[in-house]
Amino acid sequence: MRILDRYIARAVIGGSLTVLLIIVSMELIFSFVDESGDIDDEYTAFQALLYVALTGPQRAYEAFPIATLIGSLMTLGGMAARHELVVMRASGMSVLNIGRSVMTAGLLLALVAAAIGEWVAPPAERASLDVEAQARGGQVSMLSRDGFWARDGQRFISVGSAPSASLLEDVRIYAFDDQRRLREVTTASRARYAGDGWDLENVQRNRFAGGNVDTESQDSLFWEAGLQPDVLDVVVVDPETLSMVELWTYIGYLQRNELESERYELALWLKIGTPIATLTMLLLTIPLAFGSLRSTGAGQRIFVGVMIGIAFYLSNRLLNHLGLVYGIPPMVSALLPTLICLAAAIYFTARIR
Repeated sequence: MRILDRYIARAVIGGSLTVLLIIVSMELIFSFVDESGDIDDEYTAFQALLYVALTGPQRAYEAFPIATLIGSLMTLGGMAARHELVVMRASGMSVLNIGRSVMTAGLLLALVAAAIGEWVAPPAERASLDVEAQARGGQVSMLSRDGFWARDGQRFISVGSAPSASLLEDVRIYAFDDQRRLREVTTASRARYAGDGWDLENVQRNRFAGGNVDTESQDSLFWEAGLQPDVLDVVVVDPETLSMVELWTYIGYLQRNELESERYELALWLKIGTPIATLTMLLLTIPLAFGSLRSTGAGQRIFVGVMIGIAFYLSNRLLNHLGLVYGIPPMVSALLPTLICLAAAIYFTARIR
């Protein structure tokens, strides 16, 4: 049985990765065609190609569940059409054994998907934004595209630009008392992170007390704050492109400062749900392969796989957006479609005789 287990697992993994390569390649080609319309003297064809290539890992991560669905459906459907599954069952291999082999392959694919989403896609996505920003604006980091606001306890910080997460420019710090009255405004031309705080340069402090304003200018000032570069590094990045560690850190920062964190919590649960969705899509192919699709052609199997994948993707996206609008818990809106598909896959697999 071990030989058959390895045969099924290798076939499923090979088919899934092949489909993933095809899907990502098509997306990259279309993306490059779209980017080519922006090519000019500053934004060259090489930079556009590099930008598109760096988005590949994130595209692969997002396409993993659908790719495994289509790939495994093609593989198991082909085995069923060639009567290989019938021979395996006649030799004493039960549906449960076949499902175990498929899920073994699924666990490996889920680990690959999790690794890409956690360690490959986030830095690649940042690098792609850096390439685009440097080409179009001559700026160093994605943080420098726009200013942003942050909060540190009773202080609200306005940053004009950020060449990097540890270097801020055009900084304004608004400090409030417990009654939410403005008590001090500190402005600085630049702030550099110094391990346990920020070194402010060209500082002007305006203190408000008793209807009077006390102004003080200093060449430098050390500002001890809980705001750290690893938090700032995710301020203007799409939550879906962050790693789970970065999302966890930023969610903690938002919750400590009583700010809305639902969007980032949803992104975190979607990160957790992608490997589960990969396993679910693989399990879903088992009843399809043993059912009416075993005698159909490759074209029909691809069509069925694409339709199921599109339905899963659209229902997932719809529930995600509804969750943000109507306050559905992020865990529910992120995992419910996957859990419904998983329950359906287990139910129909158990009914196979």
